[in-house]
Amino acid sequence: MRFCSLSLLLLLLLSPGSLRAEEIALFTVDVKLSGSGVDQLDVRLSCEREPPFELIQTVPVDATRSFTVAIPADKGMSCTIDTQAPTGHQLAFVGDGGSVFDPDGAGCTFSDVRRGHTNFCQIKIANEKTTLAVFKRWIGTSKKEPDVEISLDCGNGETYRPLRINTDRPGEWELQVSDPDGITCSVSEERSDAYVDDVSDCRDLLILSGASEECTIVNTRVVKMIEMLNRYGLAVMVLAFMVVGGLAARKMIP
Repeated sequence: MRFCSLSLLLLLLLSPGSLRAEEIALFTVDVKLSGSGVDQLDVRLSCEREPPFELIQTVPVDATRSFTVAIPADKGMSCTIDTQAPTGHQLAFVGDGGSVFDPDGAGCTFSDVRRGHTNFCQIKIANEKTTLAVFKRWIGTSKKEPDVEISLDCGNGETYRPLRINTDRPGEWELQVSDPDGITCSVSEERSDAYVDDVSDCRDLLILSGASEECTIVNTRVVKMIEMLNRYGLAVMVLAFMVVGGLAARKMIP
């Protein structure tokens, strides 16, 4: 992307005591952090020269600020625009201009910066996926159990679609987290008389932007115990009556 900075250069030329435009390089910084929960960033421009050059400006969110650097007449130099990411966020840097932009460098890194160059750096929140994966574990059964429906509540008014999960079929939600302190979420499961559910591992989870969280719900099957009672209960009751009856008969015999 090309950024037109003619008006900025004219302002520099008209400012008393400023360097002439042909003696400087101009760096324009654009901060795009809407939804990050921060109002401004302290942006630092540093250049490798003798003596070293460093300048810090506070840039409001969704605003633009410019840096000017005096450049030697006989050679270029390297300059970097960087800042500290807000808590729970990662930043992406996009650069362009007359100098050479290094997309793999730290922040916006420009090399071979020379007099008259105009460079542009945009700072924005990286599009990182925030996820919560929920796993299922069964106790007390060896057969395949039916899928169970789970729901998510993060207390922020957002509605998340229910998921159906099982041992071989975990569920995953993708979340939008803009609060730098993260959000607290809890998972609930549909109730059934066929099992006892333990969701303690999935309660009050702190989820930060860009994190990949996971938890496990444990279900203990209770049907087998009921079946065992049905199968052996009658025999136990008959045996109990026989024992009680035998004791009563002994007491009656003189």
